[in-house]
Amino acid sequence: MRKTILIGLVLAVALGGLFMAKAARAPKKPPLNTQQIQARDGIPVRTSTITNGDMEQTVEVTGDIDALDKVMLSAKIAGRVSNVYKREGEGVSLGETIITLDQQDLLSNLQAARGGLETAIARLSQAKTNSTVTKIQTDSAIEQAQAQLNQAQAHLAVVKQPNRSQERLVAENAVAEAKARLDNAEADYKRNKSLVQQGAIAQSSFDVVDSQYRVAKTQYESAVQRLSLVKEGGRFEDIQQAQAQVLTAKEALRSAKANASQNMLRKEDIKQAQAALEQAKASVALAEQQLSYSYIKSPISGMMSSRLTEPGQVISPGQALGEVVDLGSIFFKGDVSENSIADVHKGQNVRVTIDAIPGKTFAGHIDEIYPAGSTTSRNFPVRIGINDTSHTIRPGMFARGEIIIGVEKNIMLVPKDAVDQRKGTQSVFTVGQDKTVKRHIVTVVRENRDYVQIQTPSDLKEGDVVVTEGRQNLQDGTKIQVIEDK
Repeated sequence: MRKTILIGLVLAVALGGLFMAKAARAPKKPPLNTQQIQARDGIPVRTSTITNGDMEQTVEVTGDIDALDKVMLSAKIAGRVSNVYKREGEGVSLGETIITLDQQDLLSNLQAARGGLETAIARLSQAKTNSTVTKIQTDSAIEQAQAQLNQAQAHLAVVKQPNRSQERLVAENAVAEAKARLDNAEADYKRNKSLVQQGAIAQSSFDVVDSQYRVAKTQYESAVQRLSLVKEGGRFEDIQQAQAQVLTAKEALRSAKANASQNMLRKEDIKQAQAALEQAKASVALAEQQLSYSYIKSPISGMMSSRLTEPGQVISPGQALGEVVDLGSIFFKGDVSENSIADVHKGQNVRVTIDAIPGKTFAGHIDEIYPAGSTTSRNFPVRIGINDTSHTIRPGMFARGEIIIGVEKNIMLVPKDAVDQRKGTQSVFTVGQDKTVKRHIVTVVRENRDYVQIQTPSDLKEGDVVVTEGRQNLQDGTKIQVIEDK
């Protein structure tokens, strides 16, 4: 029995070896290529489903972020930078001093201007004082000269009359009056002489007083002589002397009135002093203004976006020293195609994305549509306000936007990736129950980021499964293999 089993095993091994040797000598089948595999299993594709819903009508826009309120700081005067108080990224308040210039020369100029103002004030005060003194003196001289003329004329009338006892009394009274005037004139003379030596009054004013004193002295001497003649008698000599006194009095009155022209000169002195005072005030104001220009302040609140100068640098008027930007005033300046600008209006909402801030969408709205477009690109600029409470957006960033110009309600939504473009023809491939595709010629009337609306009527309907990936090699009736997302 054991021998029989052993013989069977040997035969089995031998037969197996012969079979394996024969199989090894048989020709191998070549491996299937990609086309054969796809013909057997189908072309791998991904699919999506046609749905019904609402579609926003949008216009795409691209451009840069800018700011309405931004200012380039510059100086109005040349100078050396003393301090720069802000660096890039630091906050700035309205009216805050950002840069100061060296003030040494400016302070010296202001001090000199203020000194000139004090001198001008003193000169005006002196001119007014001189004018007042001169008027008082000339008015007094005219009054005295008029009185003396009246007295001389009265005396002449008396001496022409026959001698009488009252003539002596008149002559004595004349001497007394002349003596009183002489005493007054002498006192004025001494007082004004002291003033002119001190520089308190002008020399011309003293000359008037000196003339009055000399006239009073002459009149007193004449009165004494008349009294002597009256005592001695002699009518002819009295008349001649009285006539001479009248002439002298008239000349004194004319001279006093002529001296009144000094009043006009004093008024001119006041005008000149007043003009000098105004000029001194202007010099002080200019020096103060120049000093204020050494403080370079920000006219807006915001953030220091650039610092273009350092302490010690010599700058010139108008040179850019730094920029301040109000991040609350940022906007998106985008370009809209001339084919779409007619659909864009102020107030429309905009979805804004920033390449530098991925994964975040900002709400915006059309604030302004510029009236003129570019003759080269045929695009029209629009200004889009952005709601950025976090202040993460910065001027200079690149932005993209979708302007929502309308909404189509309850329409068939075909996935945008399902539309195939071949030789100017648009088509969509639907998947049948037998895992083959059918090609549908379509016309896209509008689209957004994810879906398209096709022109109706169409044989497509809600619920149709359409190919979104792998459609490039499909033909009508091609077998497909749907790849499910894991």
